[in-house]
Amino acid sequence: MKTLLSGLLLLLAHSVVLASEPLQQFQQLVDYVGVDYQDAVRDGRVLNQTEYEEMLDFSGALVDLALQLPEAPEREALVERARRMQMLVREKADSARVSALAGEMRQQLIAAYGLEVVPAQAPDLARGKALYAEQCVACHGAGGKGDGPLAAKLDPRPTDFTDLERYRERTLYGLYNTITQGVSGTAMRSFASLPEKDRWALAFYVGQLAPATHGLAGKMAPGSDVSLDARELTTLTPAEVESSKGQAGAQVMAWLRMHPDAVLGNTGTGGLELAAQKLEQSLAAYRQGNRKAAHDLAVSAYLDGFEPLEGNLDAVDGGLRRGIEEAMTRYRSLIKQNVPSAELTRQAAQVKELLDRAGQALSSNGLSPATAFSGALVILLREGLEAILVLAALAAFLIKTGRRDGLRYLYLGTGGALVLGFTTWLISEKVVAIGGAGRELTEGFAALFAALMLFYVGFWLHSKTSAAQWKRYIQGSVQKALGQGTLWGLAGLAFIAVYREIFETVLFYQALWMQAGTQGQGMILTGFLVATAVLAVLGWLILRYSTRLPLRQFFSVTTIFMFVLAAVFAGKGIAALQEAGKLPVNLVDFPRIELLGIYPNLEGLSVQLVMVILAALVLWKGTRKPPQMPPEGTGA
Repeated sequence: MKTLLSGLLLLLAHSVVLASEPLQQFQQLVDYVGVDYQDAVRDGRVLNQTEYEEMLDFSGALVDLALQLPEAPEREALVERARRMQMLVREKADSARVSALAGEMRQQLIAAYGLEVVPAQAPDLARGKALYAEQCVACHGAGGKGDGPLAAKLDPRPTDFTDLERYRERTLYGLYNTITQGVSGTAMRSFASLPEKDRWALAFYVGQLAPATHGLAGKMAPGSDVSLDARELTTLTPAEVESSKGQAGAQVMAWLRMHPDAVLGNTGTGGLELAAQKLEQSLAAYRQGNRKAAHDLAVSAYLDGFEPLEGNLDAVDGGLRRGIEEAMTRYRSLIKQNVPSAELTRQAAQVKELLDRAGQALSSNGLSPATAFSGALVILLREGLEAILVLAALAAFLIKTGRRDGLRYLYLGTGGALVLGFTTWLISEKVVAIGGAGRELTEGFAALFAALMLFYVGFWLHSKTSAAQWKRYIQGSVQKALGQGTLWGLAGLAFIAVYREIFETVLFYQALWMQAGTQGQGMILTGFLVATAVLAVLGWLILRYSTRLPLRQFFSVTTIFMFVLAAVFAGKGIAALQEAGKLPVNLVDFPRIELLGIYPNLEGLSVQLVMVILAALVLWKGTRKPPQMPPEGTGA
């Protein structure tokens, strides 16, 4: 049991972070020149010789970095723009021209290499404030003015985040990138060791200090006339937004920096933005000939972007949810088949169209209390059904064979799963960011392990009772076989059956909770309680009516039930590992029945067919003429 728990925790702690340091360094340098050039040159005159020499150095480094960028259709254009940037700096050109060119380079780099520029979830500004007080105050000061206790000793001086001119030329993604990479030659170190969501929280917190300090954020909330999406919010500067959308756009930008949930949280579509972004990165990697990175990014698009919103979308449009899953599965399959990039691009366009439809569905229905209720109900029923069926069947078996003392082992396994599931969630929130791949690996291996145990239990039941003809003999034989080791095995099965569902359920509820308002959150709790009651009634019905069966029929029914559940768990376990990108996917024309763990792929169906054949052979062998019962008083 200890080995099993350790393995599960290791699987949960496993997450893959795809990063490209040269690309991030190039992006960081573009932003640095775009923001700081105005402090070096104005009206063709050098304001600060040290700053100007730094700009000359950095603009030259941009050309060198551009020549080292990975192959891409846009690389030559980026090299040309880097050379133009170097020329503008040498000519002491107007800072507006330098900032505009930096903006063009930023957007081209993001498009060319599919850089990840949107957080996976709405940043927590309270968390950002706490991190700032802990990590940044000593240099940047309590108010962000660059006047901390250590500031006087530093050269260059720490950034003043309340400076409106700098605010107008700085993107949130640029801040995130600087926090991640640090700034060479300064006291600004890298904070890459912080979880990604903490770095985004810090970026949003310092990015709103200027509008908050100068009272800009409260002047106008986003209205119907002007809007910004998540990508625009993180990758455009306030000056760029003002240029394209007017003063109203700049006010909306200021307000959204103070209220990122309006774009990334309460609409419930932030994950869809992430999924679309990962798909773009995947296509870019595929066009560059990197199939592995393309596949890994496609897996991340599903697991980290779309999957957390499955429960929400199920409550609104279950058919659309299944359509997106199938389209994304086909996309990954095409990558494995090494199809022409044009075919993969068409499939990606189909996925994006479906994601857009999902975004519209969630945006229009996301805050409905009825939707919140049905979402909470469906999530818990879907995730808890298998676990309650296993627990009820095992409990009925122990009661029917007169081994009620064994129930405490089931309670122990179930309680351990609940405690570990809750602990794992806390760890994922406060210590380690557990990626979607880690979740799917945990679920997949746990499901396959449960399938093996269920199949063994079914075989064990059949082998112990197929020769029995009388109740007294069956009970005596089974009770002798139910030693402490077997009871611990049942506890382990209960643990696995419950644990594999808990953490994913918590994550689904997390996404649903972020989407709902105050009324909706109350309905989530109501849906949770109703689903809990339904599962409890279902478990009670199985216990009540299965234990009324004659003993021989009870064992026969329970044996078949265990075999069926084993096949269901096997199908779902293989599907989870396929979603995590650890098993190949060969799609076939076959009905998709999620309740029974049936998915239209050759791998899962083949394993389930083998299990069905083995179960049929075991049951057929049991129908043959049974051996004579031993005389009373002899051993079994």
